[in-house]
Amino acid sequence: MTETDESIELDFNPELFNNVYWHVEEALANDAIRFLFLYGGSSASKTFSVVQETIKWMLTGSDNNSLILRKYATDIKDSIFADFKNIITDWGLEGEFVIQQNFIKCSTGSYIRFRGLDDSEKVKGISNFKRVVLEEISQFDEVDFKQIKKRMRGRVGQKFI
Repeated sequence: MTETDESIELDFNPELFNNVYWHVEEALANDAIRFLFLYGGSSASKTFSVVQETIKWMLTGSDNNSLILRKYATDIKDSIFADFKNIITDWGLEGEFVIQQNFIKCSTGSYIRFRGLDDSEKVKGISNFKRVVLEEISQFDEVDFKQIKKRMRGRVGQKFI
């Protein structure tokens, strides 16, 4: 499919999604919610549900861009980036996405950037994203979080996950 402003019509089997996913989807659709904090134990499907919802969201429009942050860039490849690649493959969507190192672009024009926040300077220039996911937020400190919020101010519909 070529890049377009139109969404891609796909019919997903509801059994692909667990209870956490449905709560994530509902919260992200609510314009009154800007910050979504997910907590739970290991293997609680927090990240997996966010990845699933983000992929579906990217398929719905051309301006659905996300920034995925980890405290350390070295942790990205084998964690949340791998989850995105695996779900795209499992759902048979390889033709709808171009996957490059630390970047995934959908045929709708939406994209995801993956960055480490090893250096606070890396947070500059992030205002074009509607969503920012702070993966493993417990690794970030208050200064990181304040800097990210400062850079993202002013855009209607922004979400922090």
